[in-house]
Amino acid sequence: MFTNALVALVATSLAGQALAAGAHHAHQQLHMKRDLVTEVVTVTDWVTVYATGRKHYAPTRRTSSTTSTTTSVSIAAAAPPPPPPAPTPEAVPTTLATQVKPSPSEQPAPAPEAPAPAPEAPPAEENNQAPPPPPPAPPAPSQPAPAPAPAPPAPAPVKPPQNNGPSAGKPQRGLPYNDPNLLPAFLGANSKVTWTYNWGQYDDSNVDLEFVPMLWGDSKGFPATWAQNAQKAIDSGSKCLLSFNEPDLDSQANMSPSHAAQAHIKLMNPFAGKARIGSPAITNSGSPNMGISWMKQFFDACAGQCAVDFVVAHAYGLTVDQFLQHLVDVHEAFGKPVWVTEFGFNGSDDEVNGMLAETVRQLETNPKYSFVERYAYFFVAEGHMVSGGRPSKYGNTFAFSNV
Repeated sequence: MFTNALVALVATSLAGQALAAGAHHAHQQLHMKRDLVTEVVTVTDWVTVYATGRKHYAPTRRTSSTTSTTTSVSIAAAAPPPPPPAPTPEAVPTTLATQVKPSPSEQPAPAPEAPAPAPEAPPAEENNQAPPPPPPAPPAPSQPAPAPAPAPPAPAPVKPPQNNGPSAGKPQRGLPYNDPNLLPAFLGANSKVTWTYNWGQYDDSNVDLEFVPMLWGDSKGFPATWAQNAQKAIDSGSKCLLSFNEPDLDSQANMSPSHAAQAHIKLMNPFAGKARIGSPAITNSGSPNMGISWMKQFFDACAGQCAVDFVVAHAYGLTVDQFLQHLVDVHEAFGKPVWVTEFGFNGSDDEVNGMLAETVRQLETNPKYSFVERYAYFFVAEGHMVSGGRPSKYGNTFAFSNV
């Protein structure tokens, strides 16, 4: 019995040691897992390069690289038999990722450990990237192609527009404007106005009048857009084109006669036969190298090469008789029809109204001035031909008076 008791006591003691050893080993394993987790380090950054349209900016964020490193802790087993050898840790490759970002919508979501701030969107007007090229045309079917249709007849050559001046009736009244919203008040069943212009190349009048585009000058980008805009105006019904605006005046087109002649040949001559072409518009200054004197030098420099169907003149600060005589002088100097695209009288509204009424009567009834094709008083704007949003007294006379 003693022997049995002793055996039981020894067995109990050994079992307790084994139980204690197992618990301690499990605690070691727990620490080994925790160390494995807490030693994983992740770093994430991003580099973003913006590609814009006309300008190229490169606001850099940071290069994105992700490096993961795993460290294992080997702990000796306390209980026999010895544990199996710890596995060799696998090396985690380091990855470097660089991303070119065409738009914010394509940005990959950042890792939650290091979120990257959202970039500001590029300005809308600079996001003008060219569209992708169209896909290639599908292959032609294997069957024989049908015989081509006969070519259409060649279009008839463009005939020069008919003269819109005295040969077609009275000289035509026109409206110079900047604000197209003021034009409708000058129109209606009794209006005598037939054309308009705005010192520019394209029509924004939104009214049913012939628009006459103007080149204006050879600087400020006007020549670059002229050919396209002039052709567009002709296609839309414009019959005439205006050249440079007061090149004899420093504050306007400011061109020498020889320079103007060269530019006129280059920019206006291509439309000969498609539309009637005006000369540069001159002031009524009597100073040397201005007005009629400037225009004579212009035609000398042209040497017969400038396409000009009518001469354009401006006049300010004259009486009615002086104004009419100036038009005669212009016509006699150059022997061509005359357009007056700007003129104005000095005085009160009543005085201006009386002078304008007499001018309209003379131009439209007196055969002496039959060389005048078109004329336009300066101009459709508040304080001039407009008062309180409506035609002023002399604005109404110009647009609606009968003679």
